[in-house]
Amino acid sequence: MYKVGVVKLTSCSGCICEIAYAFAFDDILSNYNITYATILADVEEMGDVDVALIEGSVSSKHHEELVKAARAKAKFVVAVGTCAVLGGIQSLREGSDINTVKKAVYPNPEYIDVYDVPKPVADVINVDFALPGCPINGDALALFLRKYALGGLPVAFYESVCAACKRKGLECVVVSKGIPCLGPVTNAGCGALCPSFGRGCYGCYGLKYFDLNKEKLETFTNRLIELGMGRDDAVALLKGYGFKSYSTIVKGEKR
Repeated sequence: MYKVGVVKLTSCSGCICEIAYAFAFDDILSNYNITYATILADVEEMGDVDVALIEGSVSSKHHEELVKAARAKAKFVVAVGTCAVLGGIQSLREGSDINTVKKAVYPNPEYIDVYDVPKPVADVINVDFALPGCPINGDALALFLRKYALGGLPVAFYESVCAACKRKGLECVVVSKGIPCLGPVTNAGCGALCPSFGRGCYGCYGLKYFDLNKEKLETFTNRLIELGMGRDDAVALLKGYGFKSYSTIVKGEKR
């Protein structure tokens, strides 16, 4: 029986629901036992575990301490969801005054001690595996757990959402309807969920930065503008699920 620890950081908790879903399968329950979860059980400290699932972005010194402790106690660490993998939509506050942001969100901002910009988990500790998604696909997590129990890992396919659309035989919403869509620059993994319902992808699995550069991203941004989207809205959409990836591409830095 593998022991699992679940660490929740800054997020909407949608990924926590998908984690709970993944652990509802009988074959998962027969191989894994959640011994620590900051949101699911009242256990003060995580003991040694085989797998640590870390969900949410690192937004404070306390969060850094949590993930470092998890890394020390876990044989294998998985960043779960786009917040943990790329920083999430809360990283949109980059460039804004953090005090102004806190006043806009909290009734008592003086009690809130957070970083100006959240960090992906991999900025703080070594991560063994990453599963993006906003929220994560619970079936993808279940697949990982099954593979891990057998002594392996899922095979990662580095492709865009467009590839999933083609396999499902979907009409391109950009070509057929003129709808702005981030499918060409977004990591696959959702099964082309939004295009399946006739709407454009909004990038919740993060930019597929491994084959993008500044020129390509600018060309794509101009195409979004041609489809009727304002430049500010286009940029916000592109960096919305992971500002760091967007800024890395724009600055031409290597990852």
